[in-house]
Amino acid sequence: MRIAVRSLVLLTAVILINNCTGKNAQEYFDSGLANIKNSKYEEALKDFEFIINEYPDNELALNAYFEMGKIFHGKLIKSYSSNESSEQAVEYYKIVAEKYSSSPLAPNALFMVGFIQANELSQLGKAKETYSKFLEKYPDSELANSAQAELDNLGVPAEEILMKKLREEQN
Repeated sequence: MRIAVRSLVLLTAVILINNCTGKNAQEYFDSGLANIKNSKYEEALKDFEFIINEYPDNELALNAYFEMGKIFHGKLIKSYSSNESSEQAVEYYKIVAEKYSSSPLAPNALFMVGFIQANELSQLGKAKETYSKFLEKYPDSELANSAQAELDNLGVPAEEILMKKLREEQN
């Protein structure tokens, strides 16, 4: 009985807080985008986290995860190291790619997972798996050629890739 009463009190508090703010998911999302535009990245994260927690079934939750991935990929939260930020971006992009696999954002998110793994975290084995999965799931994607190029050049220094391209163009 005590647990039921506590649960009811907690649920009532959440509803009251939500009703007092008067914002809906779209307003939180718009606020998050405005905060990004104004370089208030921590505030943007709070807006997006609120959507994810309070409106998990809303389509904007997907967009909130993607925006959070972009914030961390851009290394915009100064309290995170570069590596931590990249790892966090991978986690958010993975959620988009896996939980929302039928979304138009899913291929982009999966590609970004591979890109970050390969180019920022030096996780070449994971990147190879991710790019292979990408090509299997999205062979007709506009990013398929880029995924194949990334896969073909995993671990190859950028200078060497450029030299290879220059030689191909000359022939």
